[in-house]
Amino acid sequence: MSAGAAVDVLAAFNLAWVTAASDFTRFTKKKSSSTWAPFLGADLGLIWFALIGIIATIATAITLEHFDPNNSDPSTIASKLGLGVLAMLVIIITSTTANAVNLMSAGSALTNMTKKFSLRASLIIVTIVSVFVTFIPLFYSTFLDVFTAFLDGIGMVLGPEIAIFLVDFYFVQHQNYLSDQFTRKNGVYWYSNGVNWSAIISWALAVCGYWIIKQIPILADTVGATPLAMLLAAVIYICLAKFAKKKRPAI
Repeated sequence: MSAGAAVDVLAAFNLAWVTAASDFTRFTKKKSSSTWAPFLGADLGLIWFALIGIIATIATAITLEHFDPNNSDPSTIASKLGLGVLAMLVIIITSTTANAVNLMSAGSALTNMTKKFSLRASLIIVTIVSVFVTFIPLFYSTFLDVFTAFLDGIGMVLGPEIAIFLVDFYFVQHQNYLSDQFTRKNGVYWYSNGVNWSAIISWALAVCGYWIIKQIPILADTVGATPLAMLLAAVIYICLAKFAKKKRPAI
C-alpha cells in the first residue's frame, strides 16, 4: 500500500465517525463536552483497536508462518487461531453494538432531512437498508477488497462534505449560526427553496475531483485523494458561498 493510499484509508476510517458523533454531541450542556470529550474518546478508541488489529495480524502471521493481508479480518483471525465459537460471538456482539451508533446517527439524519418520518420509522428504514448492504462483501473475492472500497467511498463522499461544513462554520458564517433559523422556511438558511446549491455543487465537483486524483499516481500515491478533495471542496465552496451571499437579499 502506498503512502497516499494509507492516508486515504486512515482519513476515511476517522471521517466516518465525525458526522455520527455530531448527532450526539449536540445534546451536551457544555462546549468542552461536545468537543474535547469525543475527540479524546475517538482517538483512544482508534488507537486501542488499531493496536489490537496490528498485534492480532502479526500473531496470525507468526502462527501460520506467512503473511496474508486478508487476515486483518477479525473473524478470519479468530478462525485461523482456533479461538472457537466464543470469539465469533464476541465479534458479532461488538459489531452490533458499534453499528447501533451508526444506525442511530443515520436514523437521526433521515429525520432531520424530512419531517415525514418519526425517529423510530427512520431507524427501521435505515436498519433494513443496512441489512441488505451487509451482503455486499459476498460479491467480492476478499474482505480486504470490499473494506478498502468502502473506505474509498467514505473518503470520497464524507471528506468533501466535512470540508464544506468547516468552511461554512468558520469562514462563511464566522462561527455564528442562528439556531432559531435552522428550520424556518424562508429564513436565513433557506437558500434556494431550502437547498444550498453552493454546497451541493462544491460537493459534487470535489467528488469528481477525488475520482480524477485517484487516476493520477503521483498524487494518489503520495498525498492521497482525500486531503486534496477536501481542499478542493473548501476552496470551491467558499468562493460560491461568498458570491451567493452577496446576491442574497437581507432578511
